[in-house]
Amino acid sequence: MKGSIRRPDLLLVILLLLAFLPRLIWPTLAEFKLDEATVVRRAMEIAWKGALPVAGVGSSIGMANLPLTLYLTAIPLRIWDDPVAAVVFIGMLNGLAVVGCYALGKRYFDHTTGWIAAFLFAVNPWAILLARKIWAKTLPLFTVAFIAALLAFLVRRRRWALVGAFAAPAVLVGLQLEGIAFIPVLVLSLLPFWKEVPLRPLLVGVAIFVLALAPYGVHDALQGWPNLRQFWNFARAEEGHFSWDALRYAFLLTGSAEIHSMAGARFVEYLDGLPRLWWLNTGMMGLLALALVYAVLRVVRGTTDERRTLYVLLVGFAVPVALRSRAVEAVHLHYLILVYPTVFLLIAALIGRGYRALPSRYRPAAHIVGVLLALIWGGWQLTVVGRLFWFMDRYPTTGGYGIPLKYSREATLEARRLAQGAEVVVLSDGSEPAYEERPAVFDALLFRHPHRLVDGRMSLLVPDAPRVVYIVGPVSPEGDGLGPVQQQLRGMAGVREERAIRMPDGWEYRLFVRERTDREDVLTGLVRPADPPRFANGVVLLGYSLPQEITLEAALEVWLAWWVQVGPPPGSDYHFFVHLLDGEGHLRSQHDGAPFPTSAWRAGDLVLSRFTVPIPTGLPAGRYAVRTGLYTYPDIQGIPVVDAVGNPAAGDVLLGTITIR
Repeated sequence: MKGSIRRPDLLLVILLLLAFLPRLIWPTLAEFKLDEATVVRRAMEIAWKGALPVAGVGSSIGMANLPLTLYLTAIPLRIWDDPVAAVVFIGMLNGLAVVGCYALGKRYFDHTTGWIAAFLFAVNPWAILLARKIWAKTLPLFTVAFIAALLAFLVRRRRWALVGAFAAPAVLVGLQLEGIAFIPVLVLSLLPFWKEVPLRPLLVGVAIFVLALAPYGVHDALQGWPNLRQFWNFARAEEGHFSWDALRYAFLLTGSAEIHSMAGARFVEYLDGLPRLWWLNTGMMGLLALALVYAVLRVVRGTTDERRTLYVLLVGFAVPVALRSRAVEAVHLHYLILVYPTVFLLIAALIGRGYRALPSRYRPAAHIVGVLLALIWGGWQLTVVGRLFWFMDRYPTTGGYGIPLKYSREATLEARRLAQGAEVVVLSDGSEPAYEERPAVFDALLFRHPHRLVDGRMSLLVPDAPRVVYIVGPVSPEGDGLGPVQQQLRGMAGVREERAIRMPDGWEYRLFVRERTDREDVLTGLVRPADPPRFANGVVLLGYSLPQEITLEAALEVWLAWWVQVGPPPGSDYHFFVHLLDGEGHLRSQHDGAPFPTSAWRAGDLVLSRFTVPIPTGLPAGRYAVRTGLYTYPDIQGIPVVDAVGNPAAGDVLLGTITIR
């Protein structure tokens, strides 16, 4: 009938929905931990500050990745400075990988094989989950491009497709160092047909590959080859041993096996909400095993085109697995994402061959059975991943998956609204975004808004400004280590508590606004010296609190209120100490550290810092002195207390004495 949707068109619509919808739906439920936040923050530097890095984020083996992931992520962030833009963009690229898988299967096998491979790829929970992550990884879209270029050269005899076969690995290596595996894949794929390799396309391809990686190599050379040395040490490490994990993970990636690990400590509850169909994963892994055997047999006995196609797919599967089978460190499942979409093409080729081998009278029944099995498999796989998204929204702090982007993003948007352009201070369990998760998350989310990151377990920053907004959290229902500083914040006269961003399992991000021109309320309840001690680096001790007595079972809690009168010189790093000394001046216990990173100090800052000095077991009861001071780090040079004209007057400050019972 005119205007009706033909069957192939309907299948294509279904495929597109399966390819894109699971990868794009609920983008704020994407994982957003240290790795994702680091990529977003560095991509923001490219998008909004014009940074041009030649090295990317660090890898698990200690060397830096190449920076292509950062440049790719910067594209959507330049349009919309929100991590959601990156999630959607990467999801789109991974949806296109499914479409590319269909095109490969259709061109080099048949329409049925293409559709089966793409369907298995589209509904795969691990593929969907990894397709929504913002981090340095090899994107399957470029793996598809690599296979397509190789097959175009070897099977369709397109001479200049060889250039693409060299360009694609350059992209894959540029995205993540794991992409190095595609270099031996390329060599081994071409080796049996070396007499057919044309010289000019080969030279152009090699030139493109070398030029693409040259900036990273030159940078490494100028730095003394730290990355190359690290890679060499990793490759020749004596502790390397054979491991079956890589092969096991390559098989697990065909389905949803072990995805319950993403539910963290509550994985049993996650599993209880699903039908007991996990055995279906075993069936899919069995199909992959049969597909590998079938591919080997057809490489030996098939037609020329079939042999070449299956040979490339076999090499594309075997090399990443073999390289990771020599384990120097723990092998993780996501390392084997390199086998996408090869595993699905191999399984689909086996199923397609079996269907074609059936007598024609059995094909209608086989077709019906195949559709029913596809509905069962697809429905089961989508249920598994759908429940995971729902579960992590409901229980976001169980570990594994981590707190979804949704909650920290909502807290950030609310803080920016309350700030009205003023500074936002984040009080969390850490202050270093380079290696601590909570600071990294908020440093990325607040990249284009004035903000500072403070370890809320130790310090409370009060800038010299009439308005400041605080984000505290995430705070557990028990209050955890952020409780004491948060209590100080609540006790200030100029502070009001705003709406908290509450998570379903009780954790929350708490928001506070401080509006006050003076900061007298910060010093309420503290001992305030008549002549506040001033250190040579411009820090002034305005007040402190010290208990009169404690028991041996307790820790000594000391609060210091210090004022940054003069901003520190670039590159300086100051640490505080609080020392407990006996009557003879001997050090009996101490708490040293940087309660607020020196690089974030600004002239006028007032900081309230908490120090907890442990009481050693067996310490005699009696009177003890408590002293405080500063020193440079890491060279440990004391900062003297100075007099009114700047001359050194003392090495530290006596806060008082306490009685230990």
